Amino acid sequence: MNANQTYPHTVISVLTARSAAIAFFFLGLALLLGLFASAVEAQEEDIDYKERLVSTVTNWISDREAVPGAQVDVLANDRRFRVPDCPAGFTVGYVTTPTLVSNRVSNATVRVNCDETHWTAILRVNIDAQPEILIFTRDLTAGTVVIAQDIAVAGSTKTPAAEDIDEIIGRTLNRSVSAREEVSAEMLAQLVDIYITTTTIARGQAIEQQSVRQLAVDFGQASVQQRITEEQLYSAVARRNLQEGAILSLSDLQFSSTALVATTVLEQGSMFDSSNFSEQALFERLPQDAVLDSQQLRRAFTKRRLTPGDVIRYSDIKMQPHITEKASVQLTVVRGAITLTVEMISNGEGYIGDSIELRNPESGEIVMATIIGEGQAYRE
Repeated sequence: MNANQTYPHTVISVLTARSAAIAFFFLGLALLLGLFASAVEAQEEDIDYKERLVSTVTNWISDREAVPGAQVDVLANDRRFRVPDCPAGFTVGYVTTPTLVSNRVSNATVRVNCDETHWTAILRVNIDAQPEILIFTRDLTAGTVVIAQDIAVAGSTKTPAAEDIDEIIGRTLNRSVSAREEVSAEMLAQLVDIYITTTTIARGQAIEQQSVRQLAVDFGQASVQQRITEEQLYSAVARRNLQEGAILSLSDLQFSSTALVATTVLEQGSMFDSSNFSEQALFERLPQDAVLDSQQLRRAFTKRRLTPGDVIRYSDIKMQPHITEKASVQLTVVRGAITLTVEMISNGEGYIGDSIELRNPESGEIVMATIIGEGQAYRE
């Protein structure tokens, strides 16, 4: 076969290869464009989910801190930070609470969860917080010594910052003020009174007027602990033995606390009533589980013997069940529009909200019901 015979076949082969290359090029381009479009679409969805998360965090902090949403900056701009779809919504909680910096910017850290996907993230947040405005909580007359309870944050239920309130408490008002009036330095005296002992005061002894002398000093020379009001001073006893010439501080004083105290001998198993305990003011540190509300002793009886003067503690009492074993119980049964009341006998004991087994004394039938009161149960 000579060259003239093979040339047409060669041309056809070259054209076929070139067409295939072009086809593969356009096919690859189409796939690349498709992948790019999918990536753009996924990125747009991710941005939408991220915006939803930022909005959730912003609104949560805005409501919690009582600041406009425009003052909340959620740091979630990193492109590597991906946010999933969370149809049921994100939940937010503090990891670190806001801390005031330079009286303006308050930084915080929040944890964001999506319970559906078990996804969680930790984000930093900046709050452009204006300085707190302190106001008086009540009308006060000139000469009144300001105490912590007299001061609040305007438009908020938050407690004023310690460093702010320390600059106010213990000072005397130069003039009368009204409730909700803004606190200013001009209305506060620059001198405060401190108290120095003029004699030895024994631990537990009441502080009396003749045992101390009053001295006015510059505000900056008196610590917060030394800014004691007359009301505080003369309603307290010495927490420890105090020497003559000592500058009194709040840590030297023991204030009374109200507690419930046994007034008679209560043997184990005795029920409490108004005749065997009373509310008393005590100048001592109360047990952590001291009972402070007399309503808590209703239906209560003693677990150990108590003597007069004993502070009543939760560890000393046990509540009588609302239904005792083998007691008569009024069972209310509801069937649609029909309500029946049946007399039953309990096979155990329990309190309101507990399930209890009841027996019909006539038929012997056993049913389960919910305790709703003393000697009462309910069943549908």
